[in-house]
Amino acid sequence: MKLLHQNSHQCLLYSAAMVLGEDPAVLLREIGHDGLDIWWSELYQPYCHRGHHIQEIIDCFVRRGFGLMPIQVYPTSKPRVADVEIKQIYQEDVAVGRFLAHIGNRPAILIGASHSYAWDGEKVFDPNGVTREIADVNIMEAWIMTKLI
Repeated sequence: MKLLHQNSHQCLLYSAAMVLGEDPAVLLREIGHDGLDIWWSELYQPYCHRGHHIQEIIDCFVRRGFGLMPIQVYPTSKPRVADVEIKQIYQEDVAVGRFLAHIGNRPAILIGASHSYAWDGEKVFDPNGVTREIADVNIMEAWIMTKLI
C-alpha cells in the first residue's frame, strides 16, 4: 500500500484511495464533490465540512468489483422500543480479539471517532502522511475490502 498525504480534511477519501491503490482525484471525480462544502457553519474545522459518507466510498469500491464489510470493535445492542441501557455484546478482551481476527491481513478502511485510516493487514496508514501501529490508534470500526462475485 502506498502512503498518501491529504492536503485538506479528506481522510475518508484518502483512506479509500490507499486501500484501492487509486489516485484520490479519480475518486473525487466519481463522487462528484470534494467534501469541503461548509454544511455546519457553527462548528469549527474540520467538523463544519460536509465530508464524504461511507456510502459514497462503497460506490467507488463496487465500481471496481469490491465490497466493504463493516466490523465494529465494540458492538452494542438496545431494543428500539424502549429507552433502556445500551449493552455491549462482547467483553473487552473478546471484542478486541474478534475485531483483530476479522481484519487480519485484509485491506480495510479503519474508522475512529473523527479520523479514518487505511489498513494493509500489518500497518495503519494515516492520511496525514505517517504509518502507525494498530495499537496506537483509537478505532471504532473497520470496513474490510472484499471481492464481489
